[in-house]
Order: sequence, then structure tokens, then C-alpha cells
Amino acid sequence: MTERKMSDTQPLAPAPAVISSLVGGKPRTFSYEQTFVLGCNLLEKLEMESAARLFEQLERFSDRGPRAFIMQAYCEAAALHFDRCSKPLVAAFNDEKQKLVLELHNAFISYHIGIRSDAIHSMVELVNKHHDLPSLCLLLGNMYKASGNLQLARKCWELALKRDWPTGGVALAARRHLESAGSSDS
Repeated sequence: MTERKMSDTQPLAPAPAVISSLVGGKPRTFSYEQTFVLGCNLLEKLEMESAARLFEQLERFSDRGPRAFIMQAYCEAAALHFDRCSKPLVAAFNDEKQKLVLELHNAFISYHIGIRSDAIHSMVELVNKHHDLPSLCLLLGNMYKASGNLQLARKCWELALKRDWPTGGVALAARRHLESAGSSDS
């Protein structure tokens, strides 16, 4: 998928998208970005099944790239649905990117079965290699936060902000993490 670029580092934001849902039995509408952040909130609350289903709904908006697919795969691994983890990744990436699919799948599974240092190392390599995937920065920041390294977590969330468009779902989630983590000492 090719995306129009505003500059070498900042993609143009896609057209607004609205998602309708029932909340408390009442119909409500949310923007794609609000829904993405809600999925991230569910992920943080360890409600992986709900988060995975929400990200799965967002996958129909293909102009946002693979971000929802990546997040769903992460949630499936966290819910210990290892057989379902690769399905969204395969759907998101073409045959040329099957190595990326395998690397993400392995990193997510490793992280959730307790081989966290290897998973984090793999994610660092992926973040450095795939500048067009801000969701990887977001997830790596979450991994660093969970391991107690808030300084590196902040750096990853700042990178996610830089790599996403300013009002994108990844940027909004990263900004929220940065605000809740407080200011950096660097």
C-alpha cells in the first residue's frame, strides 16, 4: 500500500472515519482515532479479547495502513491465542513482507510466554528497520514500561508521535502515555 507523503517523515492524514457502536444499549459514533485509543485502553486494562475485537473492526479502514492488524495480533498473542496471532499480520502484509510477519509473530509470542528480553530486542530491530509502522514504537514503549524502564518507554512513545500523523490513533495513544508518565528528565 502506498501512502501520499507530506514530507519524508510525516504521512498525510487519511480521510475522517466514523465507527458506530452500541454503548450501554445506545447507538454512539466514534472516530477511528478514538476507537483506536479505546482499543489501547482495553489492552492496558488486560481486556485482550475486547481489544482484539475492536482492532479487528478497525481493519476495514485500509487507508490507515497495518496499525489495527498489528495491534490485533499483539492482543491475540496476549490472550494466548497463538494460532490467531499471525492471521491479522498475514492479512496486513503482502508476500514480500512475510519475513516481517514472522518476526512480529515471534516477538509477540515470545513476549507473552515470558521471553521478554528477546522480544524487546526483536522489537527494537523492527522499530529501527520499519519507520513507516508507528504502532511498533507504541508497543515497544508499552513493553519497556512493563519492564520498569520508563525512560526508554518515553523515547519510544515520542518516536511513535513523530512517525504518525499528528492526530492519528497511534499518536493520540502515545501522547496519552507520555502525559500519564510525566515529563522526561532528559
